[in-house]
Formats: sequence, structure tokens, C-alpha cells
Amino acid sequence: MPHDGFPGADLSAVVAPFVDLGDDFDLSITDAGGQPVAGSSPGRAPSDAVVREVAAGPFAGYRVAAWGPATAAGLGRATVEAVVAALGLAAHGTDPAAQARLAADARRIEEELAHGRRLQRSFVSLEAPEVPGYEIASHYEAAREVGGDFFDLFRLRRRGRPLSIVIADVTGKGIAAALLMAFSRPLLHAAIDHTTGPAEALERTNQILVDERRSSLFITALCARLDLPTGHLRVANAGHEPPLLVRGDGSPIECLVDAGPLVGAFHKLDLPEVGADLSPGDLALFYTDGVTDARTDDGERFDEWRLYEAIEQARGGTAGEVVSAICGAVGRFQAGHEPADDITIVAVRRLPAGP
Repeated sequence: MPHDGFPGADLSAVVAPFVDLGDDFDLSITDAGGQPVAGSSPGRAPSDAVVREVAAGPFAGYRVAAWGPATAAGLGRATVEAVVAALGLAAHGTDPAAQARLAADARRIEEELAHGRRLQRSFVSLEAPEVPGYEIASHYEAAREVGGDFFDLFRLRRRGRPLSIVIADVTGKGIAAALLMAFSRPLLHAAIDHTTGPAEALERTNQILVDERRSSLFITALCARLDLPTGHLRVANAGHEPPLLVRGDGSPIECLVDAGPLVGAFHKLDLPEVGADLSPGDLALFYTDGVTDARTDDGERFDEWRLYEAIEQARGGTAGEVVSAICGAVGRFQAGHEPADDITIVAVRRLPAGP
């Protein structure tokens, strides 16, 4: 809505990227008199909110506040800084003095986002757990300063200590996707620890996201459980790219295609669980669509066939060599073009039997 004190400054447009994140993230703008003018929660911000006051210009004295569980991801301050900078753009246009102040704001935002990126990288399992008889390799790269991809690799606290494998992708990119990622990842981790299998874990996570929050963002997620002694893999897929099985005997790459709807989109998922066995020398590959959606300057897509080609070139190598081959192929294909989306790759290979 245009604010009466500054005609044409559409503050609802300024906060629009942040107001649909639901109960896990709230944002408000109040004027110099403390009256709410825009945001997802126009009431008074709680005492633990991240708050910044606009220092100068037509919006001097306005306060931007963000709060909710997702701000614990370390991105709340970056969001507030971004909104304050947007208010400056709405008010000052191309005025040189204002532009200098906005440049200083941009530097602060960049510093906050860099901090958020470091925090986010600590959320994903860049260091794989110790899994005797297997090797694990991974790659994570956000398309922007922060992203919406995440993956998790951990041993379950039950007999045999099976390996849990999670890879997920929040629809969209940037701060909004990163906030939903930070909120959803611990939910899914806890659900996996307290359910009987991958499908039930995704179902429980979906119920929480649908019942307790309102958002236009959704999550594609794949959850797998690997029984280490037998190599048996159980997979449930909620709208995510299907995992690939690369057999050590040289047979064609297999694609586990059964999947259901995205997490957060419907009240019930009813996901199937697919089973497969990893024999010694076999490799399971999990990835997000940032791999196949990578594009050249003229819009050509990397696509699945190039992914298969990259895998074939490294077939028989270690898990790390397969991941490196894919990353190298994507990098050469993009040739400096801005990434279309976040990229995550996880490879789990059962070691060949000894001589």
C-alpha cells in the first residue's frame, strides 16, 4: 500500500518477498510514531526481534523488525538490512548522497549475507560420518549468497546404525529459501530419528509444515535409509530428482523413479517406498535440479543426458571422483554463466570386496 507520508512508496512491495514465509518468520515496518505500515505481522515486535531503525530521509525513524524461529539461522539481520536498503531506494531514487548511503548499506548487507553463508554451510553435512565399508562424497554450492538446498548424512541411533541420507531443495532461491531451509532441516532430522522409515519421516515433516505455517514456498525432498551390512537402500521421494544407481559391473545406470507430491503442498503425501540393493562396487547418486538445470548464455540446459555422460566418464572411480566429474562438467558447460539454481550432489559408494 502507498504510505500517506510518502506518496508512491509502495511498502507492501518492499516486504512482499518476506511476508509469505509463515509462522517461522515474521516481518514488520512501523513508522516514526510506532504505527504499523506494512509486513506479515503488523503488531508489536517481540523483545527478541532483530530491529533496525532508518537513520535518515523521508523514512527516518521507521523501524524494520524480523522475528520467529527461522531468524535463528543468522539471516534475520541480513533480511532487515535488505528491507532498510529497499526503503532507501523507494524514497531517494538516484539522489547522489542517498546513493552513497545505500552503498554503505549494501556493504553491511554483503557482510551479513557472508556470515549467513558461513552459518548455512555449517548446517549441511560437508563432513561425512564414518561409515565402514562405504565411501561418501558431496558438493554444495549456493546460486546466491545463501540458498535453499540442503542435505544431511547421519547414522541412526538404532540396531546396526543405518545411514540416513537426506537431500532437499526449497522452491526459489536466496534469503526466503534459506530461511525455510533453516526451519525445515531440523524438523526432518528429528522426524527421521523418531519414525520407522523414510516415507513416514517425510509425512510427519509435511504435516508440521502444512498445519503450522503458511507459505508459497515448498520443498522437494528425498529421504533414504541404507542398511550397511546388506547394502539395502530404502527411498521415499517427495517431488525430488530421482536417485541414480551406478552399478560396479558396468550395466546401464538405473533411475529410481517412484515419487509423490512436494512437501508442504498437500495435507497428505502417501509416498511409496522404493527398495534397491547396493552390491560391492555400486554407487548411489543423489542431486538437486541445479545440476540438470544449469544453462549456457543462450539458454541451453545441461539436462540429464550430460549428467549420465559425466557419470560414465568416472564410472569405476571413487565417490569423490564421480562427484568431481559432475562438478567439472557443469562448470565447463556454464562457462562463467550465473548459476540457474543451487547445486548439491551426494554420492555413496559401497567399497568393492577385497582380493
